[in-house]
Amino acid sequence: MNKFVTRTLSGAVYVLIVVGAIYAGRWMDNALAGNILFASVFLIIGIIGIYEYINNISKRGIRCNRPMAYIAGVIVYLATVFPLLQNSLWPVEQLKTMGVLLNVGIIIGCLAPILYLTTFIAQLWSNDEEPFTSIGHTLLPSIWIMTPLALANTLQSIDSGLIMMVFILIWVNDSFAYMTGMLLGRNKMWERHSPNKTWEGTTGGALFCIAAAIFAGPYFYPHLTSIGWAAIGLICSAAGTLGDLVESMFKRYCGVKDSGKIMPGHGGVLDRFDSILMAVPFVFFFITIITL
Repeated sequence: MNKFVTRTLSGAVYVLIVVGAIYAGRWMDNALAGNILFASVFLIIGIIGIYEYINNISKRGIRCNRPMAYIAGVIVYLATVFPLLQNSLWPVEQLKTMGVLLNVGIIIGCLAPILYLTTFIAQLWSNDEEPFTSIGHTLLPSIWIMTPLALANTLQSIDSGLIMMVFILIWVNDSFAYMTGMLLGRNKMWERHSPNKTWEGTTGGALFCIAAAIFAGPYFYPHLTSIGWAAIGLICSAAGTLGDLVESMFKRYCGVKDSGKIMPGHGGVLDRFDSILMAVPFVFFFITIITL
C-alpha cells in the first residue's frame, strides 16, 4: 500500500509539473513568460536525463567526456529555444530585446557543430583505449535526450494544446497497453528487451490512443482534421512504444532496473520520458509536412 501511495503521489507531482509548464503562459496571460518557464523546466529535465545516462553507462565501465556531454546537450537545446523566444517577442515589438535574442541564438547555433568537433579533438589528449566509444557516449545524450526536448518547445510554441495532447496520448497508450496486455496478452512482442510487452497489449494501446486522438484532439488543437489526429495517435503509439523499448534496451545494457531514483515508484527522468523522447520528433515532422 505504501508503494502504491508513493507511486501515486510521485505521479501526481510529475503531471502537475508537466501541465503547469505547458499552460503557465495561458494562466499568466503572458506567452513569453510561459515559453521561458516551459523551456527552463524541460532544460532541467534534460540535464537530469544526461546525468542519468552518464551515471548508468559508467556502471558498464564506459568513459565519456562528462563536461562536454552537458555542454553539448545544453547548446543544442538553447540553439532551438532562443529563436522561439524571439518569435514570442514579435507581437509586442520589443525589437531591441528580440535582436539580442536573435544574435545569441545565431551564436549558439554556430557553437553546436564546433563543440561536436571539439569532442573529437579532446580525445587526442586522452589515454582512452576506446576513444570513439567515449565520443559516441558523450554526444548521444544531446541527440537522444536534448533534441526531442528542444523540439517539444517548438510544438509548445505552435500551441500549448498540441504538446499537451502528445503527453495525453502517450499516457493513454501506456495505460491501455498495460491493461490490455494484462487481460489479453499472450504473444510476446520483444522478449529480449521487454519481457512483459505483448502484441495484444501494444495493439490495444494503439487503438485506444487513436480513439483518444480523434475524440479529444480537436478540443486541444482544433486546426487538424480527424484524419490528422488519427495519424498523430498512431504516431504517438508506435513511436512511444519504440521509445519504451529503446530505454529498456539501454537499461539492460547498463544492468539497471530503473534509469534513476528522482521519481519514487516511477524511476528516473528517462523512465518517464522515454516515449516522449521518441514521439515528439515524429509528431513535429508530421506537423511540419502537413503545414508546408
